[in-house]
Amino acid sequence: MNQQSTTLSRHLTSDGIVVWTRCACGRLRMDLVPNGGGRPLTAGPCPRCHADAPDAASPGA
Repeated sequence: MNQQSTTLSRHLTSDGIVVWTRCACGRLRMDLVPNGGGRPLTAGPCPRCHADAPDAASPGA
């Protein structure tokens, strides 16, 4: 990640953990880390700020 992002919230849901972050450019990003180790889902990543980022949906993100 080229710029700093801020975690706004984390929510435990029946499907997994939803993490909302705000990129330094102001764009919102939602990551779902599914229960049972499924593939993480992401919505709204900034193409500039997250182009070289490792998967930010990992539990440590």
